[in-house]
Formats: sequence, C-alpha cells, structure tokens
Amino acid sequence: MTLEMTINNIKSIGHLKIELPVDKGLYAITGQNGSGKSTVVTCASSVFFNMIMKDYFGSTASDASIVFQYGDAHKSYKKNDSGRWFCNQDARILLKGFYEGSLIFGNRFRNTTYNNLRKLDRINESYMMPGPDFIRNNLGIILHNNASFYEKLYVVDPKRVGGLENFYGDIFYYEIQGKKVSQFHMSTGENLLISILNSLNRRNSDRKTLDVPCILLLDEIELALHPSSLKRLINFLGIISNEYNYAIYFSTHSLELISAIKPDNIFYLDRHSDHTLELINPCYPAYATRMLYDHTGYDYVILVEDELAKEIIIKILKYNKLWGSRLTYVLPCGGYGNVIDLADEVVSGNLLGKISKICIVLDADIEKQANTYIKKHNIKNNIPLNYLPVKSLEKFIRHRLFDDVDHVLFRRLNDFVFHQKSLTSIIEEYKSSLEFQSDASGKKLFKRIDVELKARGKDKAEIIDLIVDYLIENDKTNINRIISFLDDQLCR
Repeated sequence: MTLEMTINNIKSIGHLKIELPVDKGLYAITGQNGSGKSTVVTCASSVFFNMIMKDYFGSTASDASIVFQYGDAHKSYKKNDSGRWFCNQDARILLKGFYEGSLIFGNRFRNTTYNNLRKLDRINESYMMPGPDFIRNNLGIILHNNASFYEKLYVVDPKRVGGLENFYGDIFYYEIQGKKVSQFHMSTGENLLISILNSLNRRNSDRKTLDVPCILLLDEIELALHPSSLKRLINFLGIISNEYNYAIYFSTHSLELISAIKPDNIFYLDRHSDHTLELINPCYPAYATRMLYDHTGYDYVILVEDELAKEIIIKILKYNKLWGSRLTYVLPCGGYGNVIDLADEVVSGNLLGKISKICIVLDADIEKQANTYIKKHNIKNNIPLNYLPVKSLEKFIRHRLFDDVDHVLFRRLNDFVFHQKSLTSIIEEYKSSLEFQSDASGKKLFKRIDVELKARGKDKAEIIDLIVDYLIENDKTNINRIISFLDDQLCR
C-alpha cells in the first residue's frame, strides 16, 4: 500500500506528487543540493506529526498545500481566507511514525542553549537512571562496533527535575573516567544517534500490533556519522525494519546509504533549469549519486538499463567465457536517457580513469528514441552502443504472458515461482480489470505480479533468472549478435 502525497508551492517545490510505499524496508529520497529532499521528508511527516507549519516552512503562498490520500482516507493542510493553515481530514489515516529533522529542526538540537547546558552540567546525579539496554547496546555497536562502549549510560526525565520543565524529551548522560557528560556535550554523531534510538525504543514499545504501518523519516543523518558507523546503522535499521514493520525513509546523498537500497525504493528528485521537478523512481544508485568512483579499477564497465539487462549480459559473459582476465562490471542505471547521460559524464569527466573502457547496451525497443536523444543533446563521445534482444522487463512480460502468450515460458514461470496464487489467476484479474487497455508499458501487469511475489516473500530476481535462461536457450540469433558485440569490445 502507498501513501499518496501532493505538495503545492512549499519552499522550493512548486508542485510534486509522490507515492510513498508503507511496506517495511529501507527507502531513499535523494537528489542534488536544493532539489527539495528535506522539504519532501518534512511534508511527509505532517501525516502523523502536527507541526506549526510556519515554523517549518516559513512564508508560503496563499495556495500552498499538502494533500494526503491513504486508501479511502484523505488529509490536507491548506490556507483559509485569512492566510492561516488549517487541517482537514475525512477519516483518520492509520499510520504511525516519527521524524528526525535536519540540523535546524532535529530533536537533537531542540534544547541546546547555553543556559540549558549550564543547568544540565549542575544536575544532581540522584535524578539519573540507567539508560535502556536497547539504546546503550546499539549506540555502542553502531558507533564503535562495541556493545559495551557506553556501559554507563544514564537518562533523566526533565519533568522530574526542577528548572528543567521546558526541556524537550529525555536527556542522556554517559560516564567516562568518572565524569558524567551530558548529551549536549557529546559529539554530533552521538547526539544524533541517541535521539534516533530513543525515538525507536519508544516506538518499538508502542508496536502492540504490527498491522498498522509505521513510517520513520530521517533527514540527512550522514552529516554526523563516519562511513563505517553509517554502514552499521543501515544494517541495524534493516533488521529493525523487518522485525517491527517499519518503512524507513532517508533524505540523503550518501553513497553508503543509497547503494544499500533497492532501485525500486529510491526516489530521485531532478530539478531542471526552469526549476520544475522530475521524480525518477525506480532509480539506480549509479544515477542517483552520479559517481562511479567505487567502480574504478575495472577494465570495462557496461552500462545497461535494468536488472533484466544486467543478468542477460552477465550470463552471456559467463556462458561464453568472455570474462577472461579482465575485470568487467555491469551497471544498471535506469531508462535509456539516464544511461546515455551517465556514460557521457563518465567520458567527459574521465570518472573511470584512462585505463578503463565503457560501452552501452540498451533495450531492444528504444533504438530510434536513443538515436534521437543522442542527436538532440549533441552527444559525440563515440561510446560503443548496442541493443538487447528484448524490450524492458515489463514490456517483455506483458508481450510473452498476455499479448502473444509463450506457453513454454508461461508454464515455466507458473510452475517454479507462482505456487500459491497462479499466474493464470493474476492474468485473468488483470484482464477483467481492463487495465490492459492503457498498459502498453506493461507496468500495471508487472505491479500485480510484484505484489504477489512480495506477499510470498519472493523477489523479481527469481523471474528474471528464469527469463534469462529461457532467452539464452530459445533466442540464439539475437543472443549471438550480443555475444559478437561484447566479444569485440572486451577483446580488442
């Protein structure tokens, strides 16, 4: 299920409609500086967090709004005739969550005034209680790979202490060499992580039923964490997400974060020269980060559109022993425009170094569009380019399973993957819904298939693997053309 959000005239975003899945997992909202990542995250938090809109968004136009739809429930923030924000909802949206904001609005800086810090330094130790094991252990593991590093962690409830009534949330201390250090004298990374772990601990205890989805929104957490700590945090949040049914969203440009997230779960905000926003989803990490430095050292990099293309190329290289003594990397980047743009940046910026070579292999159905795109953008890098024997994964599936049914492939997929709800049932439901009439791309059919796969704990990789083997067995003419192209590129 998805949370549909429409943002109108808030900060740098003129208009944006985005569908945010609430299924458990890790998600990234990314883009270049100023693209609107933090604004999207803050707006999304208002579905469960009743914020003071002017404090978070500043002055906004009279038609500024945030509109949510979740199933049959609607919630909106708009302005009345007096220019004041008001909230309207026809039914309660059954979502939980928490929001860890940016440097300005983050909980970890809410109490940090000099006056407050002086009060915390003078607090009586009798008010300090041992901190929760969940926070103490995970703070040590994530920051130092040592669960006992913060063995002496304490917490103070400011409501129990005179003079601290205006403090927001719990206050933490840890003891080092006999001295207790308040949370606000800790490093920014420690302060950040304590805030997140404390919110998680509260939310975990509130998960009486895991049936109600919960969204966790984390804005630019990489600003305070070492890359090794960030990787351990990602691993930890992946486990927590699965255990407690959390959809965890990061606003980020961190390669460590983005590379750990599936392309389907990456939302890339691309701001164009006229200030309009384009939302790209799914988006591959290589395109989102525009950086290939972790692939330097390879002799050859082959840029393709999607996972189906990647697996076809990898199996061709493997079955025909084209790896040889060369280090070759096959990198999916998204649509053909993304692939061509990224390849051009790699060559013009020499991102891979002089010793590495690059080529492009695109899907079968866009040769005309690709050539037009290259001419329109005056791309003259002479990067070798060829085409697969198949269209995109979605188009291929629709053609072979619906338009012109390939009975052998249909039976193979049905027997090996769809053990509970049959592929026949999925196709019949798709046909009876009349979705096929406006689904030339095949995306609607594939979405139905993907929903069934996820419901059974499966992944589209199982389908891709079967399709690739089938193509290599049954489409030898076109496969041989790609073999010749790759052999020529890799062996010259």
